Amino acid sequence: MLASVHPSRFGRSVLLAALGAAVVGVLALAPAASASAHDYLVESSPAANSTQTTPLKTVSLTFNDRVLDLSGDGSSALVQVIGPERKHFETGCASILDRTVSAPVALGAAGTYEVTWQIVSADGHTVSGSFGFSYAPPAGTTPADGQASPPACGGGGSSAAGVPTAASTPASDGDGLGLVIGIGIGIGLLAIAGVVAVLLTARRSTRGSSQAPAADD
Repeated sequence: MLASVHPSRFGRSVLLAALGAAVVGVLALAPAASASAHDYLVESSPAANSTQTTPLKTVSLTFNDRVLDLSGDGSSALVQVIGPERKHFETGCASILDRTVSAPVALGAAGTYEVTWQIVSADGHTVSGSFGFSYAPPAGTTPADGQASPPACGGGGSSAAGVPTAASTPASDGDGLGLVIGIGIGIGLLAIAGVVAVLLTARRSTRGSSQAPAADD
């Protein structure tokens, strides 16, 4: 005669199975969630909200991950430096070196400047942002005139080839990440339900066997 399953042992089995299924769901979710993360700015020169007291030749932006150079000439990235009278003070197109994007500049008069950027992050999404800094050059520094429009980059115009202007809204990953999380939770719940069903079936089968009358000799 088969021994019946002890309730406490059965409960522990269900708990362990549920935990195992939850781990499977998390492992299935983790790669997709990681892949959906966009690059973000970690350092800049000049720094955000800082005061630049010497003439500046380059604005550089460093991100947490590699910046994609889709065209091979840096034109898939965009860096604009806008100062007094809303003039542009970047003097050339952006260049990309691994995680760093930079652009040549010649600043004008003292005042507040805004750096606006757009890149294609390592996950293939276009992201953008901006920050400001103040410029207070030494007396006697000759200011650059600036331009009413940015340099023509990526085949002309104010935007990189095939990429919206830096003023566009940054790409949002909320919907995609929510879908990935939902799929991961669904996988975990289905796994738990399947394990519980198997254990319940096995328990009923064991009880039936233990209650069956012994055969006569």
